[in-house]
Amino acid sequence: MAKHSSALLEGITYLPAIRSRQAELRGYRELRAETKATLRPIVSLGKLGRVDDPARVLEAINAAAAGTYFLDLNTMPGQQCAGWEGLCDPADNYARWRMFAALSENAIPVALLQDGALERAFVKQVQALEASYGIVIARSRRPGRDLGALQAALSAVDDVNNLLIVLDFGYIRGAMDVRETEARQVITALRTIDGAARIAILASSYPRAVTAFGELRGSLEIVERAFHYRLGGDDVAIYGDHASIYPEYFEPSVSRWVPRIDYCTDNAWIYRRHRDAEVDGKMTSGYVICARQITALPEWEPEFATTAWGAGIIQQTATSGSAPQGFGSPSNWIAARLNMHIERQNALATRIGDFDMWSEDDGED
Repeated sequence: MAKHSSALLEGITYLPAIRSRQAELRGYRELRAETKATLRPIVSLGKLGRVDDPARVLEAINAAAAGTYFLDLNTMPGQQCAGWEGLCDPADNYARWRMFAALSENAIPVALLQDGALERAFVKQVQALEASYGIVIARSRRPGRDLGALQAALSAVDDVNNLLIVLDFGYIRGAMDVRETEARQVITALRTIDGAARIAILASSYPRAVTAFGELRGSLEIVERAFHYRLGGDDVAIYGDHASIYPEYFEPSVSRWVPRIDYCTDNAWIYRRHRDAEVDGKMTSGYVICARQITALPEWEPEFATTAWGAGIIQQTATSGSAPQGFGSPSNWIAARLNMHIERQNALATRIGDFDMWSEDDGED
C-alpha cells in the first residue's frame, strides 16, 4: 500500500461518489485521461452485474479508476458482494476490511461506520488507516446520528489535515431546507472540535424516475450545486455528488422502458423520451429520435461532444441514424449521462468564481 500526504486531500475540488455497477464504472472508465488525473473518486464495492466475488470486482474498479481512489463498501440490499458482512465486521478494528483493501495499490479504504458497531472500533480503525495510508476518509450516510463518532475520529487522528469527513445527505430534491439545517448543525459541531476540520458534502437530486417532471421531455436543475452554495460553497466544504445517479434503495420491478437520453449542462440534466416511431416513412429508433432532438437544442454544445465520450455518443447516434452497439437499452445511456456529468462538474469545480451563478433562492424543487 502507498502512503500519502495531506496534499492529496488538499487537491480535491470535486468528489464524485459512484458504485461498482456496470453503467457507473463504464461511464467513469470513459472519462478523459486529463479528467481522471484530477479526480479521487469514492467507489463503493458491491456486485458488478452477475459478478459478486469481491476480489474480481476490485480488479474491475482498479481498471476503471486508473489511479488513486477511495474504496467504500456498498451495503445496499441486492447490491452487496459475496461476503460483505465479513468485510464490514468491526472485529479487531475492521481488520478484514483493511486487509482486503490492501490488495489494491490504488485504493485508499474509507473508514467503515456501521450501524450498531462500537464507536471505539470505528475510531481505532480511523487511527489504523491514518498510520497505514497517511490519510483517512470517514463517510457518514446519517450525519446527524453519526456526529458523536465523527467528532471522536476528529479528536483521535494525529493531524486533522490527514482526515476528510464526508457527509452524505443522499437524495435532497424537495428536502433541501431540512438537509441544509442538518448540514449546518453537523458542520458547526465538527468545527467546534477543530476549526480546521476538512469536510466534503455529498448529495444527489437525480430522481428515481424522470416522468414525474415531464413524460417526454424535461429539464432538471442540479439541486446539489445550490445546496453546496447555500452552505457556504468551497469556503465551508468540498463539493461532491452521486454523479447523476439516484442514491437511495428501491425495490426493483419489471417494467417496459421507453428509450431516453439525458444531456448534461453545468447546472441541469435535459432529457428526451420517445418510443420507436415512423419518421419520413421509415421506422426509426427512439434513441435516434431523442438524440436528434437533443442535438437540436440551443443548449447543445458541439465542442463538448468532441471531448466528452457521453456527448460524443449522442452526436454519433443523431448523425448516423442508429445507436452504437450496446446502446439499444438503458444501461449504457446511464453510463453516457454519468460520463458527461462528471466531465461538466469537474470542469466547473476548477473554474474561478464558479459558484457565482447561484442565487440564494435557487434549488427548491
